[in-house]
Formats: sequence, structure tokens, C-alpha cells
Amino acid sequence: MDLRHNLSCYCRMALAQARARMQYRANFVAHIISMVLTYGGQFVALYWLTQRFNTVGGWRLEEIVLLYALAILAWGVSVSFFWSLVGFEEQVRMGTYDRALLRPINPLLTVLGSQSPINGMGQFVFSIAAFIFAVRVAGVRLTAVKLAYLLLTALGGGLILGAALIATATLAFWTTRTYTFYWNLVFPARQLINYPISIYHRALQVVLTVLVPFAFINFFPAHVLLDRVAQLPVPALAWATPAVGLASIAAAYGFWQLGTRNYTSTGS
Repeated sequence: MDLRHNLSCYCRMALAQARARMQYRANFVAHIISMVLTYGGQFVALYWLTQRFNTVGGWRLEEIVLLYALAILAWGVSVSFFWSLVGFEEQVRMGTYDRALLRPINPLLTVLGSQSPINGMGQFVFSIAAFIFAVRVAGVRLTAVKLAYLLLTALGGGLILGAALIATATLAFWTTRTYTFYWNLVFPARQLINYPISIYHRALQVVLTVLVPFAFINFFPAHVLLDRVAQLPVPALAWATPAVGLASIAAAYGFWQLGTRNYTSTGS
């Protein structure tokens, strides 16, 4: 199917979902506030930890907040476009995924378009506030290059997390149930990058760099913002987030196509 046609259909579905979401504005505002409070609580925990130990693996409070802000910013991008995949197992179990296969649009885009793209607004609000705080306290000198790369990092990080959600959802074609994989694999891995990966065992660092490349969401890009690129064993890794994001989403989509070919309708 034509790419322009697919994207046009997806945008129409996403906008329809956004309009439906805004019909309940009080609920939407309450959702944003709850998200800000949730991440604010995690920020307090980070603050307490760094105040108690001064630094964590050589990273000061404001530098860890920068890591946290980058992670939440990427998660906001991912939630905005890929969150519907967390509940995809229900579509497979109930057989409603059949509808996506019958529509004149890429089935994956049909699934992604079934949710509102403004669901990640709470994450965006908090991450921007946390980023501004970290930049001011850490004395980060923002240049046009850094701001441009920050945008690319947010998009690349969102694609990396989106790829993880696609891969996890694809398992439903074989296992039917995927909540366990998300909460026991993706969620814990995402929590690990709230801190610099350099504090973990070397084997876990390899996992977070190669197998589940979540380190590219915030750890490596932070070296660019903090002017520490030369401190990395491989400096090029600091600039690789956009490429890793594209490679991850391409690999995840290939896995999704494999799962779709093995999909068997429940017939219900």
C-alpha cells in the first residue's frame, strides 16, 4: 500500500482519537496532573538518593536529573504513538485484530491509530520542567547543535522504546498473553536507565547497549549535552541515538510482520 495513503489514514484516526479525548477535558487535565505527580515522586526519590550519597557513579544530582528528563521525554514520545500496543494482547485473544487486517491500511498503523496521540502530554510537561532544571543547575551550555540533537534524541529514544513495545506486542501472536513480558522485561529495563549505566555490572551495560539499546535513550546523548563525549570508550556512540532508533524500529517491524504471518484468528 502507498506510504502516503497509510500515513494519511493514520493521521485521520489519530486526530479523531485526540478530539474524542478532548471531549472530557477535566479528565484529560487530571491525567496530566497525575502523571506530573507520579514522575515528581520519582524525582524526589532521585533527589534523596543523590543527597544521601552526594554522587552516584560520579554523576551529580543535576546530571542524573538530566538522564531522567531525557528518559521521560523519550517515553512521552513512545506513549504518544505506541501505547496502544501494551493492550494488544486483547485484540489477538478476542479476535478483533481481524478488523485491522481487513482495512485498506497497514495493520500496525491501524493498531497504533486506535489511541490518542496526546496521551503522553503529562510526560512531556514533566520532562521539559526537569530538563530546564537540570540545564540550569548543571550549567549546561545549550547550542543550536545541542538543541537539534536533543530533538533527534527524543525522537530516536521514542523509536527505541516503541520498538520494544512492538516486539513485546508481537509475542501475542504466539503466546496470546504479553502483559507479563512488558512488566517483567520492558518496564524494569526502562527503570534501569534512570541512573547512569556505568554503575552496573559490565554484562548489564552490554545488554543495555547492544541487546536492549536503552542506553542510547539518555546515557550516551547526555555526554553530548554535558560535553563529555571524549570520556566514552567509543565517542561515536554519543551521536548514534537517531540511527539506533531507526534500526530498532525497522527490526521490530520485521518481527511484527513475521508474527502477522503466523496469526490465526480465534474465529469469534
